[in-house]
Amino acid sequence: MTSTTATSFGPLAGPGRETIRLAMQRLWLTGRILPAGAHLIVQHVFRSEEEKPLEVIYSFPLPRDAALRAFRITGDGFEVHSDLIETEAAIKAYERGIAEGSLAALARQYGDGVVNLTVGNVRPGETVTVRLELLAGVESHDDGFRFRFPFTLAPAYHARMKAARVSEDEAEVELPSDEFGDMLLPPFRKDAAGLHEVGFDLSVLHQLPFEEIGSPSHSIRVKPDGMAPARVALAAEKDVPNRDLVLDVRFKEIAAQVLAGPTTEGVRSFAAIIPSTLFGASPKTARRTVIVLDRSGSMQGAPIEQARKAIDACLAVLGEDDSFGLVAFSNDVESLHPTLLPVSSENREKARAFLGQVTAAGGTVLAAGFQEAARMLNGTGGDILILTDGQVAGTEQILAQARATNIRLFCLGIASASQDRFLSLLARETGGVSRFVTARERVDLAAVDLFASMGQPVASGLKTSGNVQPEPPSAVFAGNPVVLFGEFSEGSQMLDLAWDGGQMSLPVPAGDGETGQTVRLLQGSRLITDWESRYPAEQALAPLEKRKQSRVAERLSTLSRTYGLASREMSLVAVVKRAGDRAGQIPTTRVVPVGMPQDVKFDAYFAVPPPVLAAMAPRGCVMEATQAVYTPKPEVRQSFGLAGFRGIFRKSHTPDLDAKVESTDDVLLDLASQLEPDGGMPGQDVADRAARSVAVLLAFVAAGRTLTTGAFRSHVARLVRYLKSLNREILDVAIRAAGDGRVPPGDWLAIARTASVPWSQVEKALTV
Repeated sequence: MTSTTATSFGPLAGPGRETIRLAMQRLWLTGRILPAGAHLIVQHVFRSEEEKPLEVIYSFPLPRDAALRAFRITGDGFEVHSDLIETEAAIKAYERGIAEGSLAALARQYGDGVVNLTVGNVRPGETVTVRLELLAGVESHDDGFRFRFPFTLAPAYHARMKAARVSEDEAEVELPSDEFGDMLLPPFRKDAAGLHEVGFDLSVLHQLPFEEIGSPSHSIRVKPDGMAPARVALAAEKDVPNRDLVLDVRFKEIAAQVLAGPTTEGVRSFAAIIPSTLFGASPKTARRTVIVLDRSGSMQGAPIEQARKAIDACLAVLGEDDSFGLVAFSNDVESLHPTLLPVSSENREKARAFLGQVTAAGGTVLAAGFQEAARMLNGTGGDILILTDGQVAGTEQILAQARATNIRLFCLGIASASQDRFLSLLARETGGVSRFVTARERVDLAAVDLFASMGQPVASGLKTSGNVQPEPPSAVFAGNPVVLFGEFSEGSQMLDLAWDGGQMSLPVPAGDGETGQTVRLLQGSRLITDWESRYPAEQALAPLEKRKQSRVAERLSTLSRTYGLASREMSLVAVVKRAGDRAGQIPTTRVVPVGMPQDVKFDAYFAVPPPVLAAMAPRGCVMEATQAVYTPKPEVRQSFGLAGFRGIFRKSHTPDLDAKVESTDDVLLDLASQLEPDGGMPGQDVADRAARSVAVLLAFVAAGRTLTTGAFRSHVARLVRYLKSLNREILDVAIRAAGDGRVPPGDWLAIARTASVPWSQVEKALTV
């Protein structure tokens, strides 16, 4: 691989590694975010002050459910729009433009949703701007949504990858060409401070009033304007590309939203977001659950500590009729027990001991983890919860392995750099649900909240009127709305839904043309994403004539033409003929470097060789993931021996979390983990258990965690069932509080924390 370390904006060129004054100087995100997805423009500004023509490649991951639509390339005296054509033809057009000395640009998608944006024949002193248009999905919640956009990417684990530390602060990753073709990954810089600037200025459209717009990733300025679109922008003048942008939007009420409008195709396209609360409540049935914990190096520190606490609290949701298993994976797999265990105090203690000895190190062999969990469920039904950063390559193969298990996967992703696209597919393609949190958010609460959605769905067998694509989900889970894309003839006014045991109708508004067109494009990007996930590498890299026999290739080509969106079968290309173009000049190729994601240690990903060997080693020492051994590149392999030159593919987060400060959520998590298998709190006798259970229930409710809101809703439900089983009228006050939120006076959080709660104190409060 060619090295491209940068000291300012540009990489280094030639044997002497002098600075090339080449910049992707700026990456700026604008566009509209809707509750069903986003229509975005990404501005890339390139400038060269070098003395010869250059070809620059920027590699980036697509967000969830995303597809490229077009780009516009501008410069001094020119503006050209891209064409969407077959990938082979686009490559030939680009190469022909380069050979003729013209400015050329190509946006091509590869496996794992990685895009190479290539701009060639940038003249010395020339500034070129590429405005890339794309559609992207959002993570939908009953009360709002989360929007995530990748400003960087992290190195992803693959069994046959090679990682090369080429200098003190730069490293490269190479993936096998027989699986990934000629895809180029960027050089990874230890510090992103010297790289291109990033920022954003976005509009958020809505039908429901806002409760809150926030960001766990960036400082933002929010300018709400009643029911008009809210403007959300970066608070600072600019930022560095070392983490994803994450925006959270919450509404004041939970209600269905239908976005619609006419399209140029003569139909009315719509997107419906239907909260799970409109389908009813989940029936109580026995649960069979396996929790799969990623113990790779990237989970070091706070993430794995929080994950341990979260798993303990999740197991407290399970009752005496339930069963569970635990699996931990990195390069290998370890289980608490070869089969599922019944829920008991003794088995939960065994689970705590198992989690206590789990340490984070090694790579991320994700498929082995969920395959072991599937084996434990033995084809008799159940759910799998995966806690992982998802930093893996070759995701199409992993998705095929996941579908083969025929078991629902629920995924919680943890990272500053996104694998949101992959994990959302992993859950959706198996009938589950996904969530993704940043490295600086609370993993434990997110895991408990997701676990509360698992188990028996609130609805199944969903059917709809209209032409809905993709098909409706097979099941609806608590806390997660149904999102439908479709179209109607102009005469239709209602969207009818029916499911096992219920039905509803929603009015479809006339809407406006811009919304209708955006919704139609979001539908297309979602369909393309789904089909891309089913495109195996051996087919995607085959010659064109052979690919024409592939059902997936044919479908992708049809979808690209129907919706005007790029895919692996069709790419975007533009050639700009300028005065003074000189044919035959071959530009020097450079790849734009990216910074390591925030809270990820560069030295843990790319281990430093022992000092003696480091001094001896030629530049270009490669670490092969399959052997976990440093080996030199072929051209320098004979320069020194391999003795003692060993390392492990390790990654680590250092989240900015102060574990010494105990918050309300810390206390609630600890209380939640103490629930007994029958749903009550431990105690010396029935009265003691009842008193503690009432105090803990009221502590949850006083903190805003009820039967229907908050991450602990399943724990609240278990406490309610336990208190109902005692069949004492005085307990009805506490039971009602779980539903209506009205709590008797008292510092219930402090009371709940005491080892023994006097029944007389609880009785007095409930009587008052």
